Amino acid sequence: MKMRRFIGAAAAMAVAGTLTVGAAAETYNAYIGFQTAPYSFRNAFDDATFGKDVADGKYFNGVIVWGGNDPETFPQYEDKFDDDMPDGSGGYVIPATYTDVQIDKDGTYKVGISDFDWALDSSSSFNLLFVSTDIPFNKDAGEDGESIAKFSDCKIIVDGTVTSEVAAPIIDTEDGKKSGHTKLLFANIWNDALKTDGYKGAYPTKSLEIEFTVSGLDAANQPADTTAPADTTAPTTGDSTKPNTNTGVEGVAAVAGVALLATGAVVVAKKRK
Repeated sequence: MKMRRFIGAAAAMAVAGTLTVGAAAETYNAYIGFQTAPYSFRNAFDDATFGKDVADGKYFNGVIVWGGNDPETFPQYEDKFDDDMPDGSGGYVIPATYTDVQIDKDGTYKVGISDFDWALDSSSSFNLLFVSTDIPFNKDAGEDGESIAKFSDCKIIVDGTVTSEVAAPIIDTEDGKKSGHTKLLFANIWNDALKTDGYKGAYPTKSLEIEFTVSGLDAANQPADTTAPADTTAPTTGDSTKPNTNTGVEGVAAVAGVALLATGAVVVAKKRK
C-alpha cells in the first residue's frame, strides 16, 4: 500500500506542476457621504468617530442631525436622540435607507440614500457630497498619488432626475494619502476648486443618488502569469564527427521502467492483502 500511495503522490505532483493558479478578483465597496449646510451628515466609511466600524455601524447607517443638544428640538424623533455620541456631543441618529454597492470589476455603479426627512434641518444645500470607497489609493504614485482605478461619467440624481453630470470627478488626494482609500468629491465648500465647480443643483426631498463608472480594475486584478516558459532548447545532436547520441532509447527505457515499477507495485500490493 505504501508503494501505491507513493506513485499516486508522484502523479499528483506531476499534474500540479502543469497548473496555473489565478488569484481571485478583489471586491471593493462604495458608500455615499454628505454634509448639509446645518451639518447633518454621513461621514466616510473609514471615519474614526462616526464610520462603519464604530458602535456596530449605528451612526454610519443613519443620518446624524444636530439639535442643539436638546432632545426636544425634533419631538417626533425624541427616541432617536443620543446624548452620548463618540465625540461627547448630543444629537439625533435619524433612520435612513442607504444603497451601498460592491465593486468587483469595471462597470457602472450607483450609491444612494432614501427614506430620510430632508426638510428636517431646513437645509437647501450641501457642504460636502462624496463617494467614499475602500479602493486602494497609491500615495507613492507621482507627486500627489493616485487611485488604482479611474472614475468617469458621474451623475448626481435627485428625486429620480439627473441634476448634474461630471465627466471626471475630483479625487481627494489629501485624504487618500492619509487613509490609503479612494474618495470622489462632488461638493466641498473648503476645497478651492469645488467652491466654484462643486454641486449646486437641486436639493433632495425624497432621494439622492450618485452614479459613476469605474475602469482600470480589471487590469489591476489580472493575476500574474505563472505558467512556466516553453522549453526551446534544441535536441542534443552530438559531435558531428561521431554518431548521434540522442537515440531516444533512454526515453523509451524510462517510460518502460515506470510502467514496470507500477506493475511491481500492484503485485506487491496484492501480495500484502
